[in-house]
Amino acid sequence: MKSENETRTTILFEELEDISLGHKSYQNFLNERKVEKTFTSLRDFINSYLSQHPDITPSVIIKNSNLSKNYVYPICNGTKNPSKYKLTAFCIGAHMNLKETQKALSLAGCSALHPKIPADAGIIVCINTKYKSVADVNLFLDKNGVESPF
Repeated sequence: MKSENETRTTILFEELEDISLGHKSYQNFLNERKVEKTFTSLRDFINSYLSQHPDITPSVIIKNSNLSKNYVYPICNGTKNPSKYKLTAFCIGAHMNLKETQKALSLAGCSALHPKIPADAGIIVCINTKYKSVADVNLFLDKNGVESPF
């Protein structure tokens, strides 16, 4: 989940180079980064996301993801390590954007959605078009002759 304050990695490398050249203070760099939130676990990321989106509840995710409550709640509390497409379904059900979905997949140790994989490409289109349910994504994939991974 990239916040407005989150800085691209390439910019960070440029700033570190400026520090190495003596053009910037390392302490200022550290102080500027305190605002950014870094996540080390999927659970922390999901909890932060849900706290920022009070309208998205586990029951909303269950309804929109086609996942059972026995799957959604353990993902939320960090006791379930989901597969790529189960977590993608969770993210779609939670109305996450593509960057948030990719971040969740990364934190879970899953491979990212990849545009060279037909199903992934369709899912990316659906996420970018703000599809809110896995059922709608499945219809889109079927309409385009792509087998759903869900």
